[in-house]
Amino acid sequence: MPENLCSHDDFISGLPKAELHLHIEGSLEPEMMFLLAKRNRFLGSFLSHEEVHAHLDAIDAYEATCSN
Repeated sequence: MPENLCSHDDFISGLPKAELHLHIEGSLEPEMMFLLAKRNRFLGSFLSHEEVHAHLDAIDAYEATCSN
């Protein structure tokens, strides 16, 4: 194989990687969620910022319980 060529596996291993799986609860602040919902005329299931924060707190508590 010529010096400037590498194997298929080496090529793939050398490529930058991207996050393909993302839970929106951990990546989007409630304020931005409401802004995007309003902009896109989406009526979600949460009525207030407080409800979203309470939901996220419940998820955090659940995950903390499951990780022990």
